[in-house]
Amino acid sequence: MFSLLVCIPFAASAVPKPRPNVILITMDTVRADHLGCYGASSAQTPTLDALARDGVVFDRAISQVPLTWPSHAAILTGTYPFQNGVQDFTGQPLAPRFRSVAQAFKQQGYATGAVVSAFVLDRSWGLARGFDFYDDAFSSATFQQKEIGLVDRRAEESVSHALTWIKNVHRPFFFWLHLYDPHSPYDPPEPYGSQYHDHPYDGEIAYADHELARLVRWLKQSNLYDRTAIVFLSDHGESLGEHGEDEHGFFVYNSTVRIPFIVKPIVGSGIRPKRVSKPVETVAVAATLLRLAGLKDVIEKQFQAQSVFSATNDSEGMAYSETFYPFSSFGWSPLHAIETSHYHYIDAPIPELYDLTSDPAEKNNVAPQQSATVAVLKDKLQAVLKKNPTTPGQAQGSKLNPGTAEKLRALGYLPYRSPVSAQALAAGLADPKTKISEFSNILKAQDAFQSGDFDSGQQLLAKVAQQEPQLYAIPFMLGQAAIRQQKWEEAATQFRRCLELNANFDQAMTGLAHALIGLGNPVEARQWIDKALHYNPQNYRAWYELGLIEAKSDGAAAERDFTKAASIQPNFGLLQRDFGMLEFHQKNYLEAVKHLAKSVELGVKDSHIFNFLGICYTQTGQLKKAVETFHQALKLEPSLAEAHLNLAYAYQRLRRIKDAEQEYRTACNLQDKFCRFVPR
Repeated sequence: MFSLLVCIPFAASAVPKPRPNVILITMDTVRADHLGCYGASSAQTPTLDALARDGVVFDRAISQVPLTWPSHAAILTGTYPFQNGVQDFTGQPLAPRFRSVAQAFKQQGYATGAVVSAFVLDRSWGLARGFDFYDDAFSSATFQQKEIGLVDRRAEESVSHALTWIKNVHRPFFFWLHLYDPHSPYDPPEPYGSQYHDHPYDGEIAYADHELARLVRWLKQSNLYDRTAIVFLSDHGESLGEHGEDEHGFFVYNSTVRIPFIVKPIVGSGIRPKRVSKPVETVAVAATLLRLAGLKDVIEKQFQAQSVFSATNDSEGMAYSETFYPFSSFGWSPLHAIETSHYHYIDAPIPELYDLTSDPAEKNNVAPQQSATVAVLKDKLQAVLKKNPTTPGQAQGSKLNPGTAEKLRALGYLPYRSPVSAQALAAGLADPKTKISEFSNILKAQDAFQSGDFDSGQQLLAKVAQQEPQLYAIPFMLGQAAIRQQKWEEAATQFRRCLELNANFDQAMTGLAHALIGLGNPVEARQWIDKALHYNPQNYRAWYELGLIEAKSDGAAAERDFTKAASIQPNFGLLQRDFGMLEFHQKNYLEAVKHLAKSVELGVKDSHIFNFLGICYTQTGQLKKAVETFHQALKLEPSLAEAHLNLAYAYQRLRRIKDAEQEYRTACNLQDKFCRFVPR
């Protein structure tokens, strides 16, 4: 009896097992067959190969959409693109009613953090929900040098940011790390650039793997690896010239939808290392993340797939994929596909069926010979599409007539706008396979614009426009190119043409407003910005442009606009710069310091901005910081007379009289008007 009395309280006070950490790693644009653990020898991937040895490798993982943002929306919400409405990158952000798996972790008491490596995943698109920390800060110089959709950063920077956050978390955490390096253009840093000179795509993968090793190494050194579940996958693959496609998004062949998927469980989970050959979908990732943490949450009602470790998971395996890129951007037919362990069926104007057992490269379309198989798989596809599709009442800003909206819904598309006319829909849309030449020329034009070869880009698009005069993407690209050259009249003309072809395209409205500001027409620019914000209230670029307009006449209104833009995207350096200058001119120096310092942190390297920031430090009594900041301005522009004069004044207040006299004389030598300040 005595021993029982002793043992009972001991059992009641037993410490519960600590909850595991969970890390989700998505490496953009990685084909499964280009990793060592999937049989490749073209790229050295020791980090991922080791992860595969410690976990479960899924040989037939299928992305639901071969585009970065839509694919990540599916991964984080556990919903299909036709359900959550994120089917390409021309539409609106993820609707608030869709929860992210990060919200479930946060509600369960986890610390939640994310580092993303490309603008296409910045917080304004809706994927930051549920994250305590969401690092999407890209340098302002990158925004000025690249098309906005191409803004990114290397794995070295992103992994370093990830480690900084993880090292300072002292409770169970869920962390998402996104690496973008394998995405085009392929330009791996040395020594990978030389080592993989003939196949730079593999060099980017090898480089990203190398940087990822730092994270895994730290987890092991900190004794966290065994109690941290790690899920690694890609959002989509890369065609690399197969089927005539160089990159991704246009087709749904396995070169772009088959991805690597590795799950490394915690020690003692009961999940043993193995390989799984049946098809699995990326919409199962969210449920799998919760399963690895041992969590239950109401978000599971939203999920369209169970955990890949669920005992009731589909034993046969079947995976859905789609792309609306050909439709939304070019007015051609969308593509839907269903894949089983044996076949891959692609629903297109010219249907395709591939026997993956005998034809894994998908070179021989057997649909004409196997009509019965096509019929069965088409029925399976239609059954998937009927699962909780977005309804017309849930779509925002729908301006379509009922007939057109119905046709769009039949295509599986979210019907809040249409880039093609009802007449074109009725006549039947072109099969993307027949438009690969036009598509290739559009991509080449984009690359030409990015490299600054505007003439070549315009010539390529002129060819396409002759064949496809109704493509709104062409004048949009020409407008963006004109903006970069500050050809405001040409930019306005092109954006107006784009809006004639696609009246609801808010990005073209914002571009037109930017051009009109350049032309000195703020009244009409304001009208277009208001319209853009009507279609997409989360368009922080539109709020930013509106603030620029109103700053010239109504400082209070401009402050409200900039505040709204910053609430959506605080890590836009140009916004912080101009917000800071607005506060400076209103003599709100403390607020100006906050925004100008943030712009510098985000990569604004401008001698005049450092000079203004130094003035703000002086005005707020932060003289030592003022001196440091004026020196930064002069390092960038040694002949900036104003910075020498302001530095002299700061030295004088610090009673560094000799230094002050020297700076006063330098300012005088640079500009005569400052000579009156030189002490006599």
